[in-house]
Formats: sequence, structure tokens, C-alpha cells
Amino acid sequence: MAYVRSRKFCCCLPVRFGVFVIAILGMAGGGVITVAGIMQATKTSGNKLALIIQIIIYGLLALLSIFGLIGAIGKIRGFISAYFTMLTALLAFSICSGAYSLYRLFNDKQGAIDDCIGDSDSKLQKTACEKGAGLMRGIMVGLFIVVWLIQIWGCFIVNSYSKQLWEEEDANYVRKDTEARRPQW
Repeated sequence: MAYVRSRKFCCCLPVRFGVFVIAILGMAGGGVITVAGIMQATKTSGNKLALIIQIIIYGLLALLSIFGLIGAIGKIRGFISAYFTMLTALLAFSICSGAYSLYRLFNDKQGAIDDCIGDSDSKLQKTACEKGAGLMRGIMVGLFIVVWLIQIWGCFIVNSYSKQLWEEEDANYVRKDTEARRPQW
């Protein structure tokens, strides 16, 4: 068996470990976001489409991360390649649905403020609700950006490990000719 140099990320960590971590983060993070989204969907009134799309996207991420985990543990090239393809498609859907969610968040800001104020006529309540809604929009934008960056980084790690597995498989088929004739000088 020929030697194939292990690819690294973060300067020193093997990509196999990275795929394992990304798969665990995908299962845990996707599961938490899905459960939190379901809990929020039961409380939210009005347009729930953006929330339902996010629940589906992150629920799929949690399920599909099982492929990455099995592929990383067993060094199964097919699972890793499938995981990379699904992770890339999920990233594209996540960006599109996140952009829609942010659009709805900024478009429906007055509705959220009105829900917060309720029947209160207090100026203090109105100011607190307006500042709270602004803070929530900022947190949501930051959260989406962080999640997208982690997903993009995960795609690069999984792709690198997939290429490493291809190289290892190709190296198994390399035949060395030890009986070659020496040139006659």
C-alpha cells in the first residue's frame, strides 16, 4: 500500500477529524435549531413560512450529518462524497431560505413591535420593544452569518477529505515494477 499524505485543516488537524466534528456539529446544531424552531412556530402568529423552511433545512442537516459521521468513522468514500454533495446543496438552500427569513424579519418589524407592546400605552414599553426588536434583528443577522460560515468551512473540509480518500484508493492500485531492466551503459 502506498503512502498518501494526510490533508490538514487549521494548520495541524487531520481532515478526517474535521469531518467527524462537522458531522457532530451538524447533528447537534441542526437538531437544536429544529427543536427551537418548532417551539417558536407554535407561539408565532402570522406568516410562518420562513420559520417552517428553516425547520426543514436544519432538520435535514441533522439527518444528513449521519452520512458524514458514518463516512468519517468507516473511511467510506461513497458516504463522504454523498455527504459533501448534500452539504453543498443544503448550504445553497440555507442561504436562500435565510435571506428570505431575514427579508421577512426586516419587513415585518412593526408587527413584532405591536405584538410586544400589546395593550400597553406606556412609552417605556414601546421604547423597550423597539430596541428589543432592533437587537433581535442584529442577533439574527449575526447568527445566520456565523452558521453560513461554519457550513462553508465544513464544505471545504469534507471536500478535502473526499479528495484524500480518492487519493488513498488510487494509491492502492499503483503497481510498482521491481523487476525492471537496468539500462545497459
